[in-house]
Amino acid sequence: MLCIFALVASVCAEATELRLYSLSLPYASPWQRGAPEQEAEDDALLLDTADIGLQLAVMRHTRVINIDTETYFGRLTRSCRLRQAGKAKTFRPAAGGPLWLVCLRTTQAGSVFHLSTLFDRRAYSLVLFAPPEIEQLPVPALDLLARLRLAAAPDNIQTHAPAPLHWRHTRTLFPQADAGVLAALVQNDRARLGDDGMLTGYGLDYEISGLAWFIEGYQWQTFDARPARVEWRQGGRLEFELASASSASVNTFLRLDLVEDDAAVSGRLTAWQLCGPDLRVEEALEQLQHGEQAAMLELSRAHFPGCPESGMAGDSVVLPALSGRSGQRVEAEFAVPLPLALDAYRYDKLRQAGLTRIGLLEIALQADPRRVGFGDRLIEHARSYVVFEQESR
Repeated sequence: MLCIFALVASVCAEATELRLYSLSLPYASPWQRGAPEQEAEDDALLLDTADIGLQLAVMRHTRVINIDTETYFGRLTRSCRLRQAGKAKTFRPAAGGPLWLVCLRTTQAGSVFHLSTLFDRRAYSLVLFAPPEIEQLPVPALDLLARLRLAAAPDNIQTHAPAPLHWRHTRTLFPQADAGVLAALVQNDRARLGDDGMLTGYGLDYEISGLAWFIEGYQWQTFDARPARVEWRQGGRLEFELASASSASVNTFLRLDLVEDDAAVSGRLTAWQLCGPDLRVEEALEQLQHGEQAAMLELSRAHFPGCPESGMAGDSVVLPALSGRSGQRVEAEFAVPLPLALDAYRYDKLRQAGLTRIGLLEIALQADPRRVGFGDRLIEHARSYVVFEQESR
């Protein structure tokens, strides 16, 4: 399911053209309009080609951005490569019409082309899904792009959405830790084992909806006056699911599994509200991706003219600590407070001033002070950040 903002977009009387604000996209065979219920679920205008396995989504979410196209493309290029850990590539198609930047990522399931452009300070996004063997925009997609037009919408076409009422999840950040950082996180564990044992493995694992940690090794112990090597492994996994978001909260489902024998580990939710110049906010998010919180914390304490208050949106919500047993699980759903969404007028003023306002949900693990297991610092480094942005008109 596509996690994007929903906006109201009208389609002209003929079913052979899509319209969204200034975007006009005529289409013909082999493209066919997607089912209304699927468009409602994906928050996008959809075109399909059943015979050649292509699907195009015109994202209903748009943003007002006060920067030039080249600066915008530069940010998108850095973001694309950062999020895909160097596995994605960007290029600009020679398709005629508007200038597009494409971020391509390939998976076993298929190739995903994310096309972005900027017109009249509004950012537009298209996503093309294709079979995995396709690594260049196919001819049917290039033909569509050649017909696409961006121009001021006629007065008789309603393209504006109602005033924004709630937040939408736009992306999730998983801080990356290289081998050197991980080694530093377990240095105390090595010293604690000393000559009586050794670490044989440790790590953090991030996926779309969860984060996990493990640490394993062995210790020499004496049984009946004979030394024996006793192997051990500790670890766990925290899964999260965003059920829904409103104008002031997000319902979050958490599930914590442990494979430890003696650990007390909790999941923690903290909501932040950040507001500041576009570049400052984007830089803070990029630093979070690299595991650095300093810019985010500084932004949470700052106040810029035109911004509502920043900082923590409410008290942290903590899952009960567990005395771990192999396969034990605890799960619960929480309504976590987010900053109150702005009305349409204030939101547009904010964007026109070059300011970005986001809600940030920090999902982390923490070790109880009484915990006697290994990997406390590794556990505390396991966290993710869910980014929420407000709907725009």
